[in-house]
Amino acid sequence: MMSVSLFLVSLLAGGALSANPLPDYMIGTFVLDTSEGFNVYMSALGVDFFTRTIACALTPTATNKQTSSGDITIDTSSTFKSTSVTFQLNTPFEESTADGRTVNTTAVLNGNKLVKTQVGEPISIETREFVDGGNKMNLIHTLPSDPDIKSFRVYVKQ
Repeated sequence: MMSVSLFLVSLLAGGALSANPLPDYMIGTFVLDTSEGFNVYMSALGVDFFTRTIACALTPTATNKQTSSGDITIDTSSTFKSTSVTFQLNTPFEESTADGRTVNTTAVLNGNKLVKTQVGEPISIETREFVDGGNKMNLIHTLPSDPDIKSFRVYVKQ
């Protein structure tokens, strides 16, 4: 009887985890604090000089949310451009990126990191690394085809 009870408890706990896949510290609103390498990263994606100049001067806000059904939404807003993407972990989806590409994206949770792999031209990886107990979110952009290109942006939780 004890093993049946433990099994039911573990099933219920597993169901609760899958309904809310992100830990609480990943949920909330974050504002850009510092940025390094973003201009070079955008240039490698083919973003024009004018757009890169504006984007690098902005202080965007990123809001991470999730629903009880497991949908994750990342809203990014600034005075120049706003984007919103909704997805479920481990499920490929089509994404229109802020730089104008249409990519096939899959997001996974890897410890304190939410990693989105964007398959398009070129393949890019967005890693949201949550540190300092979730009070900071490091947004790291990389291009597997050119490991020297890396954008590192630090956001602070509001």
